[in-house]
Amino acid sequence: MVMVWEIGKWNRKGLVFAAVCMMLLAGCGSRAQDKADIVSAQANDRSVTFNENVSVDVETIAETLSDIYAKAAEENILGSLDIRRRMIVRLGEHGYTAADMENQIDMAGAERALAFCKAVEEKEIDHMAMIVFKGAGFHLYDLKTWDGHVNVDRKYYEYDQNGQLQKRNEAGYLAGLWQYTEEGYLLFEGSYSSDENYMLTMSDATEHMALRILPLSETCRELNRKYILPVSYERNNIFLTDWSEEDFGRLDFYDIFDRFYKVVNGHPHPYTAGGGAGTEPVYEIPANVFENVVAAHFGIEKETLRSKTDYLPENAAYKYSPRGFYESEYPDIPFPEVADYTENEDGTVTLSVNAVYAEENTAKAFSHKTVIRPLDGGGFQYVSNEVILPEEDYDMWWHTDRLAKEDEGDSALWVLPQAEQCLLTEAEKEELKDAVLTAAEQAEEVYRDIELTGEAAYGSNIKEFTQEQCRKVVSLLGSAGYVSTTDDANMENYEKVEAFYAAYTENRDAMVTLYNVNSDGLIGAITFLCRDGNVQTYYVGIGWRKGGRPEIKYTSASDIAEMRLTEKGYLIYAHEDMMPHSGLRQYWRVKPLSETCRELTRKYIRGLSYVNYNVLVTNWDSGNVEDILKPCMFEDIYRIDTGQNLRTENRRIPAEIYERIMTTYFPVSVEQLRETCGYDEKSGSYAYEMIFSRQYPPFGEVVDYTENADGTITLTVDAVWADYDSDLAFTNRIVVQPFADGTFRYLSNVIEEKEREVPKVTE
Repeated sequence: MVMVWEIGKWNRKGLVFAAVCMMLLAGCGSRAQDKADIVSAQANDRSVTFNENVSVDVETIAETLSDIYAKAAEENILGSLDIRRRMIVRLGEHGYTAADMENQIDMAGAERALAFCKAVEEKEIDHMAMIVFKGAGFHLYDLKTWDGHVNVDRKYYEYDQNGQLQKRNEAGYLAGLWQYTEEGYLLFEGSYSSDENYMLTMSDATEHMALRILPLSETCRELNRKYILPVSYERNNIFLTDWSEEDFGRLDFYDIFDRFYKVVNGHPHPYTAGGGAGTEPVYEIPANVFENVVAAHFGIEKETLRSKTDYLPENAAYKYSPRGFYESEYPDIPFPEVADYTENEDGTVTLSVNAVYAEENTAKAFSHKTVIRPLDGGGFQYVSNEVILPEEDYDMWWHTDRLAKEDEGDSALWVLPQAEQCLLTEAEKEELKDAVLTAAEQAEEVYRDIELTGEAAYGSNIKEFTQEQCRKVVSLLGSAGYVSTTDDANMENYEKVEAFYAAYTENRDAMVTLYNVNSDGLIGAITFLCRDGNVQTYYVGIGWRKGGRPEIKYTSASDIAEMRLTEKGYLIYAHEDMMPHSGLRQYWRVKPLSETCRELTRKYIRGLSYVNYNVLVTNWDSGNVEDILKPCMFEDIYRIDTGQNLRTENRRIPAEIYERIMTTYFPVSVEQLRETCGYDEKSGSYAYEMIFSRQYPPFGEVVDYTENADGTITLTVDAVWADYDSDLAFTNRIVVQPFADGTFRYLSNVIEEKEREVPKVTE
């Protein structure tokens, strides 16, 4: 029996990878917490009461698990499978419902969970607490149901360095879907208010859960952990396509090499990607190295393997490129679960596997039968795989195959939006290509002595192209009359862009080409075209061959949905079809900015965040400096001071380093830091709190400054938030005090809202 309750339709998830780039567009309508409040109010109107004795006290849990925790901490195995199992069993013995988020351990108190699901189905009133372990901590769920609704209150606790349980985060929401499946899984999802998430995506955060209630044989779990889980469904297609030892089909042996090299050799392989997009190198892997890795788990003849790869017989090597940017995958993928197995007469074992996908609210997105052959000494080989799709078929949209050899020339087009019909005629395209090659030849002297590495189709393949070289190319193109720019430099001949925009606003046909010099040396020639009321960009990527000879690598036509040239001088526009991994809008600073303002930006503003901590979004000075002291800010301040990324040992920062840097750059005392930033007296260190990358943050640029009589400088900083169509989102007045040794101190900040609200940083 499958029980499904969909409670409202506001939380259905779109399933397109590129939609990650469009989250800001999903902010229309009321927020999920508002809906939860409405239903809660309905419950109150009906005088619904719950048994509050069901609630679980965290201190009681800590006491119940104290001896297990102490032993785990002593042996440094907290969070291991064995410790999670012991904790779940212990809690079950004390009458709790407890589970493992990785679904590797049978749920304790499963009968209580089933009873709660039945209460939801029959629209009864019920109240249940559930503990779900994750890593070194656990989620504590408080679940209430009435009239078919399910309210979820969730808190996450983790053991700190002193062995105390600390609450790390919490959320509450009304379940948008509650489902108990025939496979024995409880699935539920819901959206909850998160100021941080709303600020970044204009939508609420969403939680998806998939917990196995019914027990599963330990043999199935062990088979899963040994043969299936280590490979899973990420960056390989071993379990995603049909193949056998008679016909290996579309099996990707390069991904197999990536997966099993470390297993076979005991360390990661050295054939890694380059330093950035467009720099993936091409390696020649000795035949014995490549074949030994594949043969360890696949019974394939050398001749067959060589026919299915790019083998170079003259070098006795396999041509190999690491997966590149264009072959990236969606980060949240299904996880496999062996549901059954059969021991065959020939000694092989057939595993029946379900793909459990919480993100799609299913315990069986698809299935596969995988045959393995155990070998003497504990090894094994994969023999075959058969994918079993549901009746309605299934799109494995989250997976990306490596590009086939014949597709490599078009690899860049994967990330470029494409118009259905280009506004340029074929003759005009050829004429434009000739024109951009002629323009590129003006910078031939910069590229004459370049060293090329790799064969990536979407990048320059130039080794170590410098910012100075980028600026030189811009200058040469500008002197020849072309519109040209690069990062952190003024646009040459920008008046031509202004003239194009004037024609655009008057609905006149016009065209202008902008040459952007990328940091890797590739030149992007972007032609803006306004014709018959339509607007497009036509992009030509210009790469380089030895001797400084330019060549066209790819082209792309893209429709523009909107465009404006701001009063400050930013050209901000949005494509009809967005580029995956890009922002919502593209932008160029057209009007020049003084070099002094650029230098002040580089020294004092670049590297500070508007969204990770409060330095730029709070009015502060020495009188209330404690308001901005957040542990996570140290990583950025360290980088500003040293020019290097922070590296820690055991996620601790020595006090002498932390305090020297923070007291240099802020008007704070050591005592203030120790009170507010997680100082541990025993170790003489501060806890390291990582900053996670955020989508679409604004950046600041100094647009004016005042040198004060006391030697300080007052910086006027505008926040550019192009994704919100603003180059004047808000304005900061920041006072800094330069020191003779090149360091400086931030003394105060005042922020003023302009075109956007000031972001609120989550505590």
